[in-house]
Amino acid sequence: MENGIKFAKELEKEGANFYIELGMKADNLLTKKLFYTLAKQEIDHLIALESFILSNKYKINKERSVEEEIKNFFYELKEKSKIENQLQGYEISLNLEKKSYVQYEKLFSLAETNEEKKIYKFLMEQEKQHIEAVINVYSYLSETGDWFQKEESKVWNWMNL
Repeated sequence: MENGIKFAKELEKEGANFYIELGMKADNLLTKKLFYTLAKQEIDHLIALESFILSNKYKINKERSVEEEIKNFFYELKEKSKIENQLQGYEISLNLEKKSYVQYEKLFSLAETNEEKKIYKFLMEQEKQHIEAVINVYSYLSETGDWFQKEESKVWNWMNL
């Protein structure tokens, strides 16, 4: 439990920092807003984790293996993330969110109490929303015509006979 929570905290912290960096590099207001919003939500996840820890009185010890795992996770991501254009930033973000989801899914399956399962399920749901948001904006920017058609079909679904 302690290692899982520590891992989640580090993942959320590094995710927030990563999104802030992407937002600062962006030259498109929509892109900046998405990345800064994702950064803010990662911070909100940290607050939720801290609240969980305090309410359950868990003490997180500093184990090298968890820290090393986080460092390696983000080192690999940064090495692959030599962003050459805005759309590539979205692809990297999507990859990050998917990896985070998989990690939380593993922690959920290993959780021993309902409280643990609850926090990991919450984090999985948050990552899923992030995945959907990144895909939506990425689609808007890379396939604008198709995006408008798809979005209009949601609003005007009565026309899709």
